[in-house]
Amino acid sequence: MIWVKRAGLILALLGVILLIVWSIRLAQIGLSLQEHLSQAQALADAPESLDPAEACGLVRDLRGDVVALRREVWWLVRLAPAFGWLPGVGGDLQAAPHLLDTANGLTEAGTLTCNALEPALAASGGTGGTSESLSLEGITRLLAEKQPSLEQALAAAERAQAAWERVDQERLSEWLAGKVSPLDKGLPLLVTGLKAATVAPDLLGADGPRTYLILALNEDELRAGGGFISGVGEVRVEAGQIVTMTFKDSYAVDDFSQPYPAPPDPLRHYMKLDIWVFRDSNWSPDFPTAARQAIALYRPGYPVSIDGVIAVDQEAVRRLVDTIGPLEVEGAEEPVTGETVISYMRQSWAPGEGEELDGEWWKQRKAFMGALAQAVWAQVKSGGNDWATLAQISLRLLEEKHVLIYLEQPEAAALLAEQGWDGALRAGTGDYLMVVDTNMGYNKANARVHQEIIYEVDLRPSPPQATLTLIYTHTSTADYPCISETRYDPTYEQMMDRCYWDYVRIYVPLGSQLLEATRIPVPGEALFSGEAESGQVNIQTAEEGPWTTFAVLGLLSPSETQTRFFTWTLPADVVQWDTDRGVYSLQIQKQPGTRSYPLTVRVRLPEESELLSAEPQPSASESDRVVYQVKLNHDQRFTLHLRKVP
Repeated sequence: MIWVKRAGLILALLGVILLIVWSIRLAQIGLSLQEHLSQAQALADAPESLDPAEACGLVRDLRGDVVALRREVWWLVRLAPAFGWLPGVGGDLQAAPHLLDTANGLTEAGTLTCNALEPALAASGGTGGTSESLSLEGITRLLAEKQPSLEQALAAAERAQAAWERVDQERLSEWLAGKVSPLDKGLPLLVTGLKAATVAPDLLGADGPRTYLILALNEDELRAGGGFISGVGEVRVEAGQIVTMTFKDSYAVDDFSQPYPAPPDPLRHYMKLDIWVFRDSNWSPDFPTAARQAIALYRPGYPVSIDGVIAVDQEAVRRLVDTIGPLEVEGAEEPVTGETVISYMRQSWAPGEGEELDGEWWKQRKAFMGALAQAVWAQVKSGGNDWATLAQISLRLLEEKHVLIYLEQPEAAALLAEQGWDGALRAGTGDYLMVVDTNMGYNKANARVHQEIIYEVDLRPSPPQATLTLIYTHTSTADYPCISETRYDPTYEQMMDRCYWDYVRIYVPLGSQLLEATRIPVPGEALFSGEAESGQVNIQTAEEGPWTTFAVLGLLSPSETQTRFFTWTLPADVVQWDTDRGVYSLQIQKQPGTRSYPLTVRVRLPEESELLSAEPQPSASESDRVVYQVKLNHDQRFTLHLRKVP
């Protein structure tokens, strides 16, 4: 009996010792994790001073902490959700297994990525690598070699994202929610980056040459797909090297020995076009549709297979040059900067002093595009660029639709669509609006036209009603007669001061019924046909998807402000009700190439309902109305959560 008691005491003592050792070990892991998380927060707060080598070292340290923590407490973490009922910390305990799985996947993905891309990361951070390491050829070779590791990293990042999505963030304590909230943006960004890394070698010609069209869009002559296709570049990439890069006038690719299709009716009727050629291919505001049409109409006079289309407007050029410039451009009297590049292009287009608007000038008027493109590429290849800033600017240009990308490669196309970077029209549940303007006046008047959009929705009647107000202001003070003609002016600015022939299309949910619209007649002498337009709205089903379009031609003279109203009924199910809870969502898409329009949205709530929450936060709200006042510089989605009240 004494022996048994002594054995029991010894076992109890050993248990206590083990518990103390385990507690000390756990405390050491906790302190290490806390220190490394503090270092990570410091790096996140000052990204401009980020050293990739230091960041990767920190990721590896965090990986060690997480692996040790899982080994020590996995059994305890799995029991934690059973105590989710505890006040204050119950939500944290319930989320503990998912948070640990998130940390495990995230640190594994980070470590694998760092191990795979260390040469490029070291070069970008200036920690012993050279600019040669960051050449397009070097990056392509590295990504191709490291595909297995990058695919493993992607799988780990997707596991982390899936675990994070299982966390009920609303139940987290305020302290913990503040610590983990960056995962909302950080995880999708990591997954997107790794997906891009896995498809990049194929796009950069690792397994064979790839050819891409570069469309130079001029938003001063706005078209549905961003702007008039002023020029086109053909870029051939192989093994990460640009083998050839040529730029030419968009008129130069026409080959009238081949058949061309008939143009869309408005182009034929209002612009007197008999055939549909490459420069007018972006008739659709849906860029994948417009890009496929551009490929079909690209007739350079020799066989070529196109793997993708990239469209870039003047605003994109300005911001990119501002980031990587100044540029030494052949033929320019001084370096070209972001501040001067637009004036440089306009002055280069115009004939020189004493020159005539003759055939020789016409052939050379866009020669500057090739010289500018070569200067941009030379600066990018030089390696002396702020790559982090350049990446941020590029992402912003994609979001604002000043850069549009279409790729034939299925995985890459899916990635672009997933991020909303392909310039596509997005179908979905709820309400929808897109205003699409097309300049049909053979001029650059959009540079002088300001626009404002006001969208008002009344959810009280059945079916609900919407009213759109479009306000156009021509800021030029020139005295130009509004006569349809195809001619060039001696200066680019005079082309901007002309009247604005605008064919506006309004995309709304399929099934919407137009009730009334402002009629502004256009006189016959202002049209090629010579026949006056009554201002009657044309109603059609959109070719791009489940939308109805309202279309009408407008004419705006210099110094004039014009206001148009459209009122229609929306589909009855525009508010999705589930018993006493409802959701009204509104997707407003920005037209490619347009600048930042003022946008006002007013929503009148249904009778006997109240607003529970709104995303994003409204500019103002009353008991029965919600108001947003924003800038339409990217696609916007507004969501109202409602509840019926007795």
